[in-house]
Amino acid sequence: MNKNELNQALTIAQSNESLGHVDISIFEGFGLSSYAPVNVTIRQVASLIRWQAIQLNGEIDAQNFDEIANVGRTKFRVFQA
Repeated sequence: MNKNELNQALTIAQSNESLGHVDISIFEGFGLSSYAPVNVTIRQVASLIRWQAIQLNGEIDAQNFDEIANVGRTKFRVFQA
C-alpha cells in the first residue's frame, strides 16, 4: 500500500460512508511478524482504520494509525474492486 492509497482509505474512514458491510477479517493478526501479504481494497483498509484508529470523539489514534500504515506498506496490496 502506498501513501496515496493510505490517504484515500483515511478519507473514507473519516467520512460518513457506511462500511459495516466490509469484511475486515483478512486483517486478523496483521501486527504479527508471521502475517503474510494480502490483497485488499481501499474500503477494507478504510474499515480497518475506522475500527482500529478512529476514536469515539472522531480523532485519530496516532499509534494505531501508524501501525496500520507501517504494516500496510509491505503487507497490504491494494487492488481496485
